[in-house]
Amino acid sequence: MALKRIEVAPTAKRGFDRKKTVFLPYMCDHAHVIVGALAWCGIEGKVLPPHDEKTLAYGRRYASGGECLPFILTTGEFLKLLESPGFDPQKAALFMPTSCGPCRFGQYYNVQKLILSSLGYDIDIISVESYDSYTIQDLGREFRKCTWYGLLAVDLLQKLLWKTRPYELEPGATDRIYQESLRSLQEALGTGGRKRLLLSLGESVARFGEIPVREEERPKIGVVGEIYIRANDYGNSEIIRLVEGLGGEVRVAPVCEWLYYTNRKKIQDTRERKEFLKLINTWIEDLWQHHGEKEVGQRFAGFLAPPELREPPVSQLIRNSDPYVKEVYRGEPVLDIGKAVDYIAKGAAGIINTLPFSCMPGTMVSAVSTLVRKDHGNIPWLNLTFDGQKQTNLKTRLEAFIFQARRFAASAARGRSP
Repeated sequence: MALKRIEVAPTAKRGFDRKKTVFLPYMCDHAHVIVGALAWCGIEGKVLPPHDEKTLAYGRRYASGGECLPFILTTGEFLKLLESPGFDPQKAALFMPTSCGPCRFGQYYNVQKLILSSLGYDIDIISVESYDSYTIQDLGREFRKCTWYGLLAVDLLQKLLWKTRPYELEPGATDRIYQESLRSLQEALGTGGRKRLLLSLGESVARFGEIPVREEERPKIGVVGEIYIRANDYGNSEIIRLVEGLGGEVRVAPVCEWLYYTNRKKIQDTRERKEFLKLINTWIEDLWQHHGEKEVGQRFAGFLAPPELREPPVSQLIRNSDPYVKEVYRGEPVLDIGKAVDYIAKGAAGIINTLPFSCMPGTMVSAVSTLVRKDHGNIPWLNLTFDGQKQTNLKTRLEAFIFQARRFAASAARGRSP
């Protein structure tokens, strides 16, 4: 279908139409609990399938070449959905958050709406703003609370996955239990809200504890970077499994970290604009989110160490980052550097920074990584750029990196010896 000229940028839709099915791109596994929370509020939601080569081909068909990989992948998913047999755009809505600042993410919604309109598709795209703490009209606090508890639960389940899978005696056992746990979380949220989710979590966590594992020393690898790429297996070429296959144990910066950061920015912005009612509401929301973190974390006590149950506050990450990237910059570089320093302090033997090709915030992290390495004992640090192309040298680079991480871990252990 030929593109027709569209002159005017679209206006974002902020609320949900309860008569329409909401489709979410598969950024990461956390999308499942958003669908569960929507169901609890009486809205049908569906997670689009994980990305594949067809997704990439659809996205590239209408990309100019300068867009980053997450834009291409999400655009490809929407186009693949719209062209599927029997799909009715009038009964559906697409979900695509947005942001502001020095990142192309703020233009995803606008460009995607223009592309779809140019192709003749009339479909709602629901877009909520990150620095407004992703406030969604019409669904109220219970939706936010259900979603928040679900996101926390997936963050912690992933920590169990990454802690257990490298050592499993039965290949595939950890993945099977993890996937079954995700389905249980979505169903629990959709049918019983937060209360049932917490009950479901207890059963899921106990199953992880029953997986037979072997004793083995592996270097701990911290993964930071652009949030979509670090969280999306297709987008990062299955980096976690590659590291595990080469003998490492991975920790990835959690999704909820970014949401705490958006709270902080909203509190600062509303205080500066003297919007005191919004300021108070956001401050209260941040308090109950921390309460939720404690309540969800209690279900993992005994299976995860205390430092993994409670992430450091965003204020600590900002202090960690301050010598390299100041908070005034706003955005992911502050958190990425801060989290990398946090991982190093907790014993990581290497850091991997993942970013889309030509990503401005990711490039800033790469630029200061040399300084971070120097200040922390020349810890191995690998900056990896992804553009959807198959990287023939990725495994080779990771092999050298894991070798360096093993040496770094061994040297650190000798340094701690009496």
